[in-house]
Amino acid sequence: MSVALDLTLTPNRSFAPDHVRWVLGGVGLIFFLGGLRFLALGAWPILPFMALDVGLLWWAFRASYASGRGHERLVLADDRLELLRVTPRGDERRFGFEPLWTRVMLEETALGDVKLWLAMRGRRVRLGHFLSPGERREVGALVSAVLADYRAGKPSTSSMV
Repeated sequence: MSVALDLTLTPNRSFAPDHVRWVLGGVGLIFFLGGLRFLALGAWPILPFMALDVGLLWWAFRASYASGRGHERLVLADDRLELLRVTPRGDERRFGFEPLWTRVMLEETALGDVKLWLAMRGRRVRLGHFLSPGERREVGALVSAVLADYRAGKPSTSSMV
């Protein structure tokens, strides 16, 4: 089995897990010190809301990292291009394409966003929706180049005698 392309796309995360601990610890420390001040002033009802803020911040980072477990894997091997999409919950969905007929489409929106599609015979599948527009352009160029190389090495059915 010859593999011409094996590309795994993963969502970007803003912080490394160690940095999240530092941010939560720093915010918690600032809120604790501020809470002591409010307590000294007799404004104790503010304390539960400050604790709730730190808890919600922790939950938001946790949800962000949970959503980052999803990914997409694009493999061109032998005579098949396959896209495996894994959701953050672990559900898998596979899309198969014939590499000779597959086109890579970049769709520019009016707001400057870019949508990347794999298209074949009237069917389109979006690729890398979680990537930045620049990353989608890079992935589109890479996949287009690999498909062009693949087509150059394969005889076309229209040129067969």
